[in-house]
Amino acid sequence: MNNALNIVILDQSAFYPTSGGQANDLGTLTISGVIYKVIDVEKVGHCVLHVLDTALSDRDSFVNQSIVGEIDMERRRQLRCHHTSTHIVFASCRKVLGPHVWQNG
Repeated sequence: MNNALNIVILDQSAFYPTSGGQANDLGTLTISGVIYKVIDVEKVGHCVLHVLDTALSDRDSFVNQSIVGEIDMERRRQLRCHHTSTHIVFASCRKVLGPHVWQNG
C-alpha cells in the first residue's frame, strides 16, 4: 500500500478481505467506465480497503460515484473449498489425536 491513490474504500462491498486464515477475493472495480483490477482486499477497523493494480488519476472526482464490483467467482469457489477442507482436517486431527490439537490462523 505504498500509493494511497490505488486504494478504494466503498460504503459497502461483497469482496472478502484476508481474514481468519482465508485469502482475500480478487476481481475488478469499474469506475466511470474504466476497469481496475482488485489485487488485494484488507480490512482495517470497519473499512474494507480494495487495492487496485493502478492508481486512480484523480481520486476526488470519484467520491460519491457508483462503482461496479465483480468478484472472481472461480477463485472464491476454490478458496471456499480449501477453507472447508481445513476445518475437516482440523476436526479429524482433534478426533484422532485429542483436544490438545488446535488451529490458529
